[in-house]
Amino acid sequence: MSSYEYEIQALYEANVLPANTLSQSAATRLTAAKRVLDQNYYEVKQYINGDLETNPVYICPEDSREDAGFEVLRLLHNYLSSLYSFNETIRVVFNQNTADGVELTSGSFTPATGGTEESYYARKLSFLRGLRTDFQHGGFSSLSFEKVGDLGNFAGYHVEFDSETFVEDSGLRDPKRFLRHTNGNEQRYPLCFIEQFQTGQLQSFYHDVEEWFD
Repeated sequence: MSSYEYEIQALYEANVLPANTLSQSAATRLTAAKRVLDQNYYEVKQYINGDLETNPVYICPEDSREDAGFEVLRLLHNYLSSLYSFNETIRVVFNQNTADGVELTSGSFTPATGGTEESYYARKLSFLRGLRTDFQHGGFSSLSFEKVGDLGNFAGYHVEFDSETFVEDSGLRDPKRFLRHTNGNEQRYPLCFIEQFQTGQLQSFYHDVEEWFD
């Protein structure tokens, strides 16, 4: 449990407070970043036929399974990219509205890259940052599409994460650092993880940031 009142203080590792009131333009930037992230999340959710939290299966004709798989990857990439941009927006606005010398870095948001382990949000974010980094540099090397059933010419698939492939083939520096705050069950179905993260840690963190700026 964090020893800080606000999650953003846990990221910075000090009980820092804003130095000035948030401007309208800065507030608009935060809102826009959150809306873009939410929209990308909803597009993932709408494309998946099963329940995103418990059974994220997508159904497609057998003869178009490759195109359907690429679409899932595209939507997942968009979500992870907008999540990165959301955090970067918070980082920049934080730095602009605190005292001189009080700054968050990109690494502050992930213990895997030198950030604090005090922040529960940052610990859970590590896995998704690892996926995004793999997408950027490894070409989705750690994901596979596993058939879970069929009906006539249609079949259902899960997107599954392979930690061994991620560690061995992603080409990332010390990839294990992105996995140490989640277990195999959490990692296995990334779409389940996104659902839980988006509706849980992300929402809580955003409201926490709003309160801290107020």
